[in-house]
Amino acid sequence: MTAREKQAHDDRSLKVYRLSNGNVRLNGLFAPEDGEFVLSTFDSITSPRRGGVRFVDPERAAWAQKMQDDPRSTEQINADSLVQLLTIAGEADPGRVFGGRRPSVRVIVTEKALTAEPAEPGAAEPAAHGQIEGNPVPISQETIDRVLCDTGTRGTKFDDIGQIINVGRDERLFTEKQRAAMGVRDGGCRWVDCDRSPAWTEAHHINDWLTDSGDTNLADGVLLCHPHHLLLHNQHWKITRTGTQHWLRPPVENDPEQTLIALPSKAVGL
Repeated sequence: MTAREKQAHDDRSLKVYRLSNGNVRLNGLFAPEDGEFVLSTFDSITSPRRGGVRFVDPERAAWAQKMQDDPRSTEQINADSLVQLLTIAGEADPGRVFGGRRPSVRVIVTEKALTAEPAEPGAAEPAAHGQIEGNPVPISQETIDRVLCDTGTRGTKFDDIGQIINVGRDERLFTEKQRAAMGVRDGGCRWVDCDRSPAWTEAHHINDWLTDSGDTNLADGVLLCHPHHLLLHNQHWKITRTGTQHWLRPPVENDPEQTLIALPSKAVGL
């Protein structure tokens, strides 16, 4: 499964080119996880056009009605929204850590899979897997771990016939204030020689689910850009902490001695 996920990630592409009449065409392919994020982004914009939820809040209801009455086609709204999103991104403060109000992409995983022991090296299948809501393709334990680092969990219990009996609280989720504090402390992605600013990062929880007490302490979180967060989980690197110093421990395959690599802050003056 991990090999299939890697192939799907390697197959990603986005072609942007100019046509003879001056128009610009986009043609893209995304791995399931990133693709569902893209779909969720545009779904949140155009949902009233596709029979989305009925809003009780007057302001949201007015917005939904305005969207339905918009003379533009759904495809035109998508195109205009993409340009607006890119404009906002281009004007964003690179030192700000985002993530407080991202489009919703849920990963569904059982408690058994969440607490499963890692698969043995060379095993045909991982110990357990989960699923991105709305996508039939299963995801690996490594992807589950990486997503939960940045988003936390919400437990939902079912009875024997599949009825929901309890929805728990969010756990291990770094708040927007905590993310902002990590941005000031880390100065960007903490990975060796990476120059990505805080705006390009995700929050990585250095404690795993089997040993973590459930607290979301700033000292136990570091910022990593998406490619390095992906690399860390998929290739089983590990970040540890001694006091205020963070260290990167390579997997045995990369370094039999697993020599620790210092991860100093990229912030100026720290």
